[in-house]
Amino acid sequence: MKLKFRTIFAAMMAVGLVVSCSSDGKKEQKKRSLEELSVEDVIFDDESQSINYKIPSPLEMFVRMRNHGVEFNSELPNKPSNAIKYVNQYQQAVNMGVYASDMAYCCILGNTQNALSYFNLMKNLSIEIGLYEGIDKDLADRVLNNLSETDTLLSVTSDSYHDVVTYIEDQGLVDIQCLVVAAAWIESLYLCLEPMKEQVLDANAIELIHDHQVLLENLIEMLDQSKQAANVAKLLDEMKLIQSAYDVIYQNKNDQITQKQFVNIVNTVADVRGRLIL
Repeated sequence: MKLKFRTIFAAMMAVGLVVSCSSDGKKEQKKRSLEELSVEDVIFDDESQSINYKIPSPLEMFVRMRNHGVEFNSELPNKPSNAIKYVNQYQQAVNMGVYASDMAYCCILGNTQNALSYFNLMKNLSIEIGLYEGIDKDLADRVLNNLSETDTLLSVTSDSYHDVVTYIEDQGLVDIQCLVVAAAWIESLYLCLEPMKEQVLDANAIELIHDHQVLLENLIEMLDQSKQAANVAKLLDEMKLIQSAYDVIYQNKNDQITQKQFVNIVNTVADVRGRLIL
C-alpha cells in the first residue's frame, strides 16, 4: 500500500501551514495570523487510505514561547559549523529538519540574521538529499525577502504546498520526508523544553508536554509505516526512547506529571537531539 503524507515542509520552510481536505479530496487553504494559530491549527490530518496522521509544525511552539516572554538564546540552536559533518543521507535529512526548526525559532523570536543563515544551511542540505528541485525556483527569493514578515512567510509556504508534496510523492521520497519532519519536531521540542529545565514545573510546561503526547504517537506511527528503510528505522528507535520517557506519565493518576518525570523527558529529548546533530 502506498502511503501519502500530506504534510511538509511547513517545517522545512519554518512557518505554519494550515490545509484541510474535504471528502472529495479538494484542498482548502486557510491563512491565519500567528496570534490565531493553535495546536489544532498547525497539524495536518490525512485520512487517505484510512491512515490518519497529525504532524506538528514548529510554528505554534515558538509562538507560545514568544507569548510567554521567552527570549532568543543563541546557544540553543544547532551550530551552523556542524553542517560540514553531515555527509550521509541520514545525517543530511535529519539535520535539514533540525535547521528548519532553528530557522523557525529565529524567525519567531526575532533573530533575522540567524534565520537567514539557517535558511541557507537548510537549502544546501535539501540539494544534497535531492529535494531542492521540488521547490518553486522563486520560493527561496520570496522567503529571503520576507524573513521578518512571518505572516507573509505563511502565505509563501501555502502557495508552494501542492507542488512540493507532489514532487516528493512522484520521486518516492517518503522515507526522507519522514526523517525531515520527525527531526524538525525533536529540535522544536528541545528548543522549547531546554529553557524550562531548571524551572519549577508550571502549567505552561505541563500543557506543552501533554499537547505533544498525541503528536509524538502520530510521528512514531508515521515512521513505523516506513521502517523498512534503514534510516527511518534508526530514527524510529530514537523516537521510541522519547516515547518511553512519556509513557511513565500514564502510570500517574489522571496522567499528572511530576517534576522528576518532566526533567527526565527534557533530558531524554536533549540526549536524542544530541545524537542527531553529532
